[in-house]
Amino acid sequence: MLVEAFTALAAAGGAGIVQAAGTDVWTAVRERVARLLGRGRPEVEQAALERLDRTGQALEAAAPEEREGVAGRQAASWQTRLEDFLDGLDPIEQAAAGAQLRALIELAAAGTAPDRVQVRAADSGVTAGGDVTNHGGAIGRDFGGPVTIGVPDRPTPPGAAPR
Repeated sequence: MLVEAFTALAAAGGAGIVQAAGTDVWTAVRERVARLLGRGRPEVEQAALERLDRTGQALEAAAPEEREGVAGRQAASWQTRLEDFLDGLDPIEQAAAGAQLRALIELAAAGTAPDRVQVRAADSGVTAGGDVTNHGGAIGRDFGGPVTIGVPDRPTPPGAAPR
């Protein structure tokens, strides 16, 4: 992997870690970053989790006018850690770690955990995104994607009367 690619990937990773802190995806990003850096070594993974916790705490504790500066310093710190990590791998490991890091960056950019329904309520109704199952009733329009209202239809067992 080229040095420029290392730098760009590590910079995006550092920014992604900071971007994820305090969002729905923080726990998932935190755990995946620690596993990536730990590479099967529990003590390294635990150290990464502790650093990630300190990052989250620093961002949470920052006053609104200081948040941008704190975020920049934290992102730069994680960029350096990620550059050092990638630099220490052989080319095959770099490719695998790069793919994992790209997936982490995408997850962080999403801002919400995968497989999670997002719900917003307004004066005129409720908007839900993701796979929705409702075991009650519903009135609505403009349904898109998988929506189940009531008990999902099950096949009629052999020998039973059709429903």
